Amino acid sequence: MSLLHTETFGNGPELFLIHGWGLHGGVWQPVVDALQDHYRLTVVDLPGHGHSPLPAGGFDLDRLSQLLRDSAPAKATWIGWSLGGMAALNAALSWPRQIDKVIMVAAQPQFIQSDDWPHATPEKSLTQFSDNLVNHTEQTLKRFLALQVRGTADEREQLRGIRALVEARPQPQAEALRLGLEILRSTNMRPHLREMQRPLQFIFSGRDMLVPVAAAEAIRPLAPKARIDILPQAGHIPFLSHTNDFLNPLQEFISR
Repeated sequence: MSLLHTETFGNGPELFLIHGWGLHGGVWQPVVDALQDHYRLTVVDLPGHGHSPLPAGGFDLDRLSQLLRDSAPAKATWIGWSLGGMAALNAALSWPRQIDKVIMVAAQPQFIQSDDWPHATPEKSLTQFSDNLVNHTEQTLKRFLALQVRGTADEREQLRGIRALVEARPQPQAEALRLGLEILRSTNMRPHLREMQRPLQFIFSGRDMLVPVAAAEAIRPLAPKARIDILPQAGHIPFLSHTNDFLNPLQEFISR
């Protein structure tokens, strides 16, 4: 029995939707609305987020991927956004026979900058987030939500929309947030991209303030078989801000 809270919509080929740090599965609602007539969508809340409990002993990336595997339909296409994309990639590397395809949305194999990977978030920024989380959880989450939409054309409207979605479910547990940040801080799956056995797609956004679009070109030689799409006007949540533009390349990849 799965530990994580899931909801299922529609009928058709299986899609498994995984949200990112600090949010919950409800953020996928525009995608569910658009695709449920053609696909069967399973939407999950990450551990300690939304309606999912935090497992005893917490989680690291491998444990997170295992929890998601236990919640996912067999041979589904996994669509992971941000932290969810990292977990989807890790799961496909670990259990390739159980997953059909992987789509990484505003996600990459290494979230934090290093000397050999400048196309990422500075570690100092993540450290500040982590430090503020301890004493100012609510304010830190609000700041994070603002970063999601920064640079988009209708920034204020987008922020109001995502806040409404976020507030529809319980606030994530502080320990789950801390563990998620630790995964983002410590994970580097770049060396394993060539081991990927399942079809892989990256969807980047031109105005993403957290996953720089420059990472797209850096990933090409590491994953030469992967499909890479760029949405020039979108920010970190392209499926909310530019839903139709997001769905076009996604459906092309799923149906091929």
